[in-house]
Amino acid sequence: MKELLGTVVSVSVPARPELVRVLRSVVGGVAARLDLSYDEIDDLRIAVDEACATLLEVGSSEGRLSLELRPAQNGLTMTATAESDGPGWPSDAQGSLAWRVLTALMDEAEFETAEGHLVIRMRKGRPDGG
Repeated sequence: MKELLGTVVSVSVPARPELVRVLRSVVGGVAARLDLSYDEIDDLRIAVDEACATLLEVGSSEGRLSLELRPAQNGLTMTATAESDGPGWPSDAQGSLAWRVLTALMDEAEFETAEGHLVIRMRKGRPDGG
């Protein structure tokens, strides 16, 4: 696990639903190297699914989906990003089913808009702190 601490893992794929599984695989691999339980790994994969589905729904269909993972001693931070054609998140984004799923699975989740991109930041802590 120590070899991953402080490392940033970034993956970017075309914004197509069939490629979300690549991002799920990457998060599963990183989470396994962090010695997370099977349930925790599944939670992270589901969170990536929900985040990507939301980004695909609201973001540009011509852009890219990106996922950045930051493993730390006390957990894992994930940032999912997609290009946006519109003004940003709909006003009801934080009342959506996806929002409820993300906040149930993750310790922290937030929707942001930055430089023409839609961003979902999520953090899952480790109960034992590492």
